[in-house]
Amino acid sequence: MRQTLVIAGFLTVSIVSHVGAARGQTAENGQLYVCADATSASVHELGITLCDATATPELERRAEEDNLQSREGARVVSLDDAGVSARAGLQPGDVVYRVGGVDIDTAEATAEILSKIGTRSDTIVNFLRGGRPYRVKLRRN
Repeated sequence: MRQTLVIAGFLTVSIVSHVGAARGQTAENGQLYVCADATSASVHELGITLCDATATPELERRAEEDNLQSREGARVVSLDDAGVSARAGLQPGDVVYRVGGVDIDTAEATAEILSKIGTRSDTIVNFLRGGRPYRVKLRRN
C-alpha cells in the first residue's frame, strides 16, 4: 500500500507498506538498529527513505560498555546519491532522532518535518551513527 501526501503544495512524502513483508528484521554484522517493520517513508525532494528504527540486542549489550546512545527515531534506509541528504553527509543506517530542534520517534513524523525544510535557512538534523551522536545542516535546493 502506498500513501502519498503533498505538503505545502510542493513537497511530496510517500509512505509505503509492503504487504506480506516480514515484521522486523534481525541484526546483521553488528548492526545497532534495524527497521521495526516493512513500512517506509520517503521525502523525494531531499532524496531520503526512512523506516521506524528499533534497537537490536547488540546495542543493548554494548551501550553501557562502549558508552553508546539508544534513542527512538527513524533509520535511514536509502539515499539518492545526488540528493540533499546524502550531500549533507547522512548515510544508510543512521538514526535520525531530532529535526530542527524537534524530537521525533517515527519515520512518518521525520518525513513530515523534513518535508518542511526550506531554501532560505539551514535546518539541523541530529542523528546517531554507530551509537554516537552527530548533526548535519540541511537546506532544500
